[in-house]
Amino acid sequence: MTRRYMRLLALGSALTLSACAQQSEIKAMKHDVRTLNKTMTQLNQETLKITQQNALNAKSDSGVYLLPEANTPARLKSQIGTLRMSLVDVTRSGDETRATLRIEGESSEPLPAFSATVAWGRIEGTTDSYQEVGVQNQRVTAPKSYLAPADISIPLRLSGMDPASNAFVRIHDIQPAGDR
Repeated sequence: MTRRYMRLLALGSALTLSACAQQSEIKAMKHDVRTLNKTMTQLNQETLKITQQNALNAKSDSGVYLLPEANTPARLKSQIGTLRMSLVDVTRSGDETRATLRIEGESSEPLPAFSATVAWGRIEGTTDSYQEVGVQNQRVTAPKSYLAPADISIPLRLSGMDPASNAFVRIHDIQPAGDR
């Protein structure tokens, strides 16, 4: 009888342990699914913003649009060459947004010193019929680069901009230093 009791106890313990293991696996799987759903939602939002940024740039005859939520660079043919621009390290702090404007030259030559106008605000409407609202501007300068391809980072403080509310940054009027 003791053997039978020990076998039943061992079988019961094994079933209990396997049920616990399955519960922890289910919890882990549910966590993984939630994480995957969150990542997919973020990727869908980025895809939408990239599409909007591309549409704005296709219609732009004055500079290049960067949407903070797109997390992707855009190209601009300027007086100083073809530039690849992006916003990185975008953070909201109180009533302003801080970001770094990264500018990369695409030629085998260093970039000259230059200045540019950075405009920011909100986009209202659709990409077919939109309006820039609450636009503010600041002039930025960049020193001459000595290496090629050039990689320049310009810190920006964009007052009144909330990156999550259809915000845009437009870089335009790029002039070599001394031309202005």
